[in-house]
Amino acid sequence: MKRLSRWLFLGIGGIAIAGAALWLVSSDRGVEVETGAVARQALDVAIVEEGRTRVRSRYVVAAPVAGRLARIALTEGDTVIDGAPVAYVYPVPEDPRKLKILQAQAEAAAARRAEAISRVAEARARAEQAEREAERSAALAESATVSRTILERDQLALATALQQLASAQATLRAAEAELSAAEAALSGANPDEGVGEPAVVTAPNAGRVLRVVEKNDRIVQAGTPLIEIGDVEALEVVVDVLSEDAVRIREGNIARIDDWGGEGTLEGRVRMIEPDAFTQISALGVQEQRVNVIVALVDAPEGLGSGYGVKASLVVWSSDDVVTVPTSALFRRRGVWQVFAVHDGKAELREVEIGHRSVERAQVLSGLAEGDAVILFPTDQIGDGVKVAATPE
Repeated sequence: MKRLSRWLFLGIGGIAIAGAALWLVSSDRGVEVETGAVARQALDVAIVEEGRTRVRSRYVVAAPVAGRLARIALTEGDTVIDGAPVAYVYPVPEDPRKLKILQAQAEAAAARRAEAISRVAEARARAEQAEREAERSAALAESATVSRTILERDQLALATALQQLASAQATLRAAEAELSAAEAALSGANPDEGVGEPAVVTAPNAGRVLRVVEKNDRIVQAGTPLIEIGDVEALEVVVDVLSEDAVRIREGNIARIDDWGGEGTLEGRVRMIEPDAFTQISALGVQEQRVNVIVALVDAPEGLGSGYGVKASLVVWSSDDVVTVPTSALFRRRGVWQVFAVHDGKAELREVEIGHRSVERAQVLSGLAEGDAVILFPTDQIGDGVKVAATPE
């Protein structure tokens, strides 16, 4: 038993000695750190947000009049040309009793028109007769064959006949207008019976059908949206950004579109920053003021449609040649940017002046030089002068 205890003691002692030796070796190497390089390169500073595509020129075609909409044959995706008929709206059909009343009114108006035509013809004949008698009396009065009284009587008869003709003509015009109104009221007959002309709704522009709002046959009111048409080749991207980010964006800035469902990055330009912000609640329940930024795509790829989700990077600053440092190496103390540089195997605390920053790298204005190595994600184990074992990024 004593011999076993001695061997156990020796084993534990050996393990302790080996651990101590290992600790000495480790401590001699220093704290393991990951480093990155200060490099001269191009730097883009961008605001990255989610966006969605939309058709730049979108037309909502509405019913021009109230009536019965015939079933629309077009479907989503169909191509239409400018001015092509896309829908037909027939006059609203009347019930049989009302239709009979309208027909009777039209017949009565036609009869009054015929009577007015007859009265105009009669009044015209009387006026012509009165004119001949007045001319004859005037000729006889010059030769003193008839008295002045007879001449004045015939002239008065002519003036009266002309007034009666004018009155009959006005009555005829009124009868014709009444007949036109009665015939227009009859246009409410059922188009399936061959009566009534439809209002033809045409495409305001060439493009493709984006949505058919009213597909089936039904009664619609004037102004009811029927169909939406747009040019899917003229796509743009709507990106809503925080209002404090929107003030940094300018029209014409470069935009890069990713995660659109295809390969590569799409190029675009900021076309407009909408002047009116809106309130939105974030996923964390925070109320935010956001602004829509409109990006025009340089070349929309085939297959990308309206309403598709994308990720947009809006470039607000760019340089082709600038000294940069990884942002993961930066930290702030007392309002000053600092990094730990690696010099002669030890961490060296430096104050740096930073300019523009992107997600991954930041512009170095002073404090670091090209080629310097900096510690990424520094922990509490790192301090000025601490020995480190660097592993390059």
